Amino acid sequence: MAPEHAIAILNSMNVRYALISGLPEALRRWMQHDASRFLPALVFPCLRAPCPFDGDQVFPGVAWLDGELKAGRVRAFAEVVSEYLGISPADPKMEPYWALAEASDVPVGIHMGAGRPGMGIPMAPGDPLLLEQVLLRHKGLRVIVMHAGWPRLESMIALMYSHPNVYVDVAALQLDTDITRPAYMRHLRGLVEAGFGKRILFGSDFPAPSDARAAEYLKAGIDVILGVDFLTTEQKSDILCGNAARFLRLDASVCSP
Repeated sequence: MAPEHAIAILNSMNVRYALISGLPEALRRWMQHDASRFLPALVFPCLRAPCPFDGDQVFPGVAWLDGELKAGRVRAFAEVVSEYLGISPADPKMEPYWALAEASDVPVGIHMGAGRPGMGIPMAPGDPLLLEQVLLRHKGLRVIVMHAGWPRLESMIALMYSHPNVYVDVAALQLDTDITRPAYMRHLRGLVEAGFGKRILFGSDFPAPSDARAAEYLKAGIDVILGVDFLTTEQKSDILCGNAARFLRLDASVCSP
């Protein structure tokens, strides 16, 4: 989707700030529109050739990535999709990226979940508890577990209980075509009842699943949170804005009415 079209949709729904996940060229196009409103986050490893990293390598070179961070062209790592390749977050090949993220104090969003039904994503590397080895080595790392680790609720709760720098987002859990609504509600309720209402971020996977349904997809995610009967007004506000502002270290005014 062209940034111009996407930004019009975001504006229509009062989305004030967004983490934009993509490869370098896509990030460049977004930042040309409004560098103050979007957080450019690099997707890696690259899942489709040709890959733009160091001679079409699947993983970006660490020196190159450090340069991108220092230049401000990348300000977060997300989505880290190592699960798609069957690679655990604790795999040694991931260690240089965790070290760089901690040293540079940039947030990391990692895919940990089932993906769409029937995709055949390797599930073993998506267990949230595999992140614990990483977090014990890198205590300053700020992590968003994307898709809230669904369907591994107990593992997700255990990880968050021990590691307060771990947040989750609810991206891609909003439509019945991905995960049945009751299953999403059970997962969300479990996280809230465990005491983590201040560490749940809104996420949409916008503009997935297709450009034609982008607005519907985003609106559905917002409407689900607004309509949940077990969330207080404050909790809804936290999930839709406040928690992200705190995690990303934005000025609190971004959430003002």
